[in-house]
Amino acid sequence: MKRVRVFRPGDILFRPGDRGESAYLILSGKVEIVKNHPERIERIALFEKGRIFGEMSLVNEKPRSVTARAVTETRLEIVDRDGFEEMILRRPAESLKYLKALFERLRLLMSRAEGEAGAGPEADEAKVWTMRLIPLTDMAKVSVPEEGLTLTVFPFRLGRASEHGKNLLQSNDLALADVKPHFVSRNHLSLDVDNGRPIVRDRGSYLGTIVNGVKIGGGHRGAVCPLRGGENDLVVGSEDSPFRFRVLVSDR
Repeated sequence: MKRVRVFRPGDILFRPGDRGESAYLILSGKVEIVKNHPERIERIALFEKGRIFGEMSLVNEKPRSVTARAVTETRLEIVDRDGFEEMILRRPAESLKYLKALFERLRLLMSRAEGEAGAGPEADEAKVWTMRLIPLTDMAKVSVPEEGLTLTVFPFRLGRASEHGKNLLQSNDLALADVKPHFVSRNHLSLDVDNGRPIVRDRGSYLGTIVNGVKIGGGHRGAVCPLRGGENDLVVGSEDSPFRFRVLVSDR
């Protein structure tokens, strides 16, 4: 079944322990995902229009482990498992957005399974982070304005722009215009906040990612590297990649 509902600011969509029965597509508004700690509430994600969350409920019935709460008045498309299966059979093009979300979750789970030893300990307190992505090379400036992009919603996903139209299973917030021989994979990396700390996560790229001189992903051990406050160097691909950025990290 598929339906549309409107939630008011502060409305709870689900809590830890609730049965996972549906996935949600944000048609308008914002939703935050939070963890409840004994002494504080930690925001672990903020989603806006076009994002899907709760998608694992389409493939398993595990109880929810986090809280989802509307931040603003929010309009959601809600799809349960029966509705998803009907969508695949009768409206396959419509089901692609949910399949993309499931593929992205699979990439995340694989990244975590490979080990995140380089990510560092949990932050002592929750902070709200801002990142600014500044291009340093001509190839990077093709896809990112010279003054940079300010990021406040995470994860922010980077990958290669398709050369032959839309790639049906890509899920990127920024598509980098790359040509052969490719340095950027279709789903390359994400800038994220995990356990209260800013990080770069390689999403399963071929050549890997370099963060402040540390190689992750590709054939290198580990798929996550922490970002420090202030300036960070980011290379998308190998050492000779023309896609180089500075990431400015601050808490607000």
